Amino acid sequence: MPQKKKRVEIPRATEAEVQFRSDRTCCVCRVKGKPFQIHHIDDNPANNDPYNLAVLCLECHNETQIHGGFGRKLNADQIILYRDDWHIQVSKIRAAHVDRLSTTNSEDQSINIEIATSLAEIYREREEYELLALHYLGIGNDKLRDKYIDLAIQQGMDDEALIFFRSIQNRLDLIPEEVKKREIKKLKDRGSWFSLGRLYRELEEYHLATQATCKGAVEAIEEGNAFTAAFHLKEMVSDGTLDFLFIDKLHQAEEDHELWWQYRCLQELGWDEEAKQFLLDHCEEIEELDEPEFNEVLALALEDKQRYIELRKEEARSISARPDQEDSTT
Repeated sequence: MPQKKKRVEIPRATEAEVQFRSDRTCCVCRVKGKPFQIHHIDDNPANNDPYNLAVLCLECHNETQIHGGFGRKLNADQIILYRDDWHIQVSKIRAAHVDRLSTTNSEDQSINIEIATSLAEIYREREEYELLALHYLGIGNDKLRDKYIDLAIQQGMDDEALIFFRSIQNRLDLIPEEVKKREIKKLKDRGSWFSLGRLYRELEEYHLATQATCKGAVEAIEEGNAFTAAFHLKEMVSDGTLDFLFIDKLHQAEEDHELWWQYRCLQELGWDEEAKQFLLDHCEEIEELDEPEFNEVLALALEDKQRYIELRKEEARSISARPDQEDSTT
């Protein structure tokens, strides 16, 4: 009989971070106010890596314990998908409602302020600076958030938490290189390609983010998990990664003076006014290139309809005159 794994208490800061990211709500049913617990996704109660933790209500947690029969079993991959999607929804809600203490009811406002003040005082007395940073992040007080992030870092903070807080601050420049390297190595060694993709996106390394996410998607498809692959690819696109790739190519094309690729990047980014102005600014150079497709879009930018019609006619003639379409009667 296999030996039961020994439970290791979840560090208080880790527990607070997990609860904060999930808004103290089950990531599966998402019903607020239900009693919940923090679930170890790999069933190892000693593995308190935040990636291995998810907030589940008691009912949903029971579904992870089902073995056989007709009950619905929540497996690890499903929980990760539910959790990651819920974290995204929570972030969007918080972004749309930064002032979490505002309310039209003065009595509710007074209660909220009292709760916020009391919690802050408890954390301050215990010198729980990570909890204070999360607390002020939750209520939208950036000044106090940043104050306690700095104090928490002075106390000592693990790599993942450091990257999380600095990315929240939009201060990636303050993340030491050795911290980045350790976290990247950890995720690579674990084969957590989707998490690695997210990390690279946080670090604004979009080429590497795309490679990691696509590697995870390929593995997921090979294992028959097409939904998992689609979910994470969609998440990557929603995060704006493709736009950053087009911007990178735009800068490269500018350095190499590749006019066509500069225009195509502007076009794919949806920067229509910039694309039109680009054509007008480089009108003479484009005409010297004498490339039919480029000349067509230039004619449209110049609002030269007659020139555009003539170019389309020339294109049609060149297609109909191809050797494989010529009359070969004998």
